[in-house]
Amino acid sequence: MKKPSMRPHHAIIGLGVLIALFTALSGVAASVFKFHDDSPVTREVFENIPGSIKFAFYLVIPLVLIYGSVLFANRVKNWERGTPDNRSTNKKNAKARFSDFRAGVYMKTLLRDPAAGVMHSLMYFPFLILLAVTTTLEINHQLPESIKFLHGDVYRAYTAVGDIAGTLFLIGVVWALIRRYGPKRFRPYRIRIKSKPEHAVVLLIFLSIGVTGFGAEAFRIALVESSARSAETWSIIGYPLAKIVDSSDSLTNNVHGWHQFWWIAHVISFIAFLALLPITMLRHMFTSPLNMYLKDRERPKGAMKPLPNLMETELETFGASVIEDFTWKQLLDTDSCTMCGRCTSVCPAHATGKPLDPREIILKTGEV
Repeated sequence: MKKPSMRPHHAIIGLGVLIALFTALSGVAASVFKFHDDSPVTREVFENIPGSIKFAFYLVIPLVLIYGSVLFANRVKNWERGTPDNRSTNKKNAKARFSDFRAGVYMKTLLRDPAAGVMHSLMYFPFLILLAVTTTLEINHQLPESIKFLHGDVYRAYTAVGDIAGTLFLIGVVWALIRRYGPKRFRPYRIRIKSKPEHAVVLLIFLSIGVTGFGAEAFRIALVESSARSAETWSIIGYPLAKIVDSSDSLTNNVHGWHQFWWIAHVISFIAFLALLPITMLRHMFTSPLNMYLKDRERPKGAMKPLPNLMETELETFGASVIEDFTWKQLLDTDSCTMCGRCTSVCPAHATGKPLDPREIILKTGEV
């Protein structure tokens, strides 16, 4: 009996399970070893967070990661329905491939439009920095006392970088909300005609991640006596917010409860992001750079593949009549769409009122 072969979607699930296991084990390790940094200029991870909530954190996050990997694997499984298309990397195309991949990661194409490019950059790059900040904190949390590094001036710089990134991220999110839902003069035509409910959901989750992050930071700092806050003076947003908390008796009377509220809200916002990542436009964070990496350079941009001689061919159909007629790369293309609407906004048929909508053709093809 032939053993089932390993398919790309299996690898996605396997990767998700490995990341989930690593996350869960990091929680176990922190509970078992309890490494502590005695430096006066540092941060205690999970300060003021009850053990039951920490347990739930390290239980739910891995489950969501596995859930997300399964959903993303389903998208990859959809690509596997397509016909073969050799997109292998070799010595001849490797340099160009990696150059295209960098262009995708750095959003070089998007930056051709200054407004859209800067707005997306303010969300994308600071978000990556914030993710790195959180990851760095967790890594430091797992290290023995002798090699912990987030203390002293390193910690102060770390907090400054995190707050600056968080501020830029929120500026980008608010800009995006105004650009999509603000006054008409701020909304390009292609955005006005093509906004979907998921755009609002994604942006509101991003807004929640940023706001709750600063809220949790402010109340975490407010937990510390004013005379012992030297570690947090470089938190350019959190530290002033903590001062505001100090000035309110209603907040200081229950600062522990408020901190837990904002922390839980922040975690829930991040969980919502993870859950939506594989099933909304957010997945283009992965698929778009991959798509650019695999793009075909053998034909000029926009050129069609040559058709066979219609007088001599024995083919009964041309083009694609069912989803399996597409190549796997073409199906990947459908998941790489950023839903920007540029194709529809410049379509001559659409401009004259015809029902042709290039963007919807791409999106609905991927849903078949």
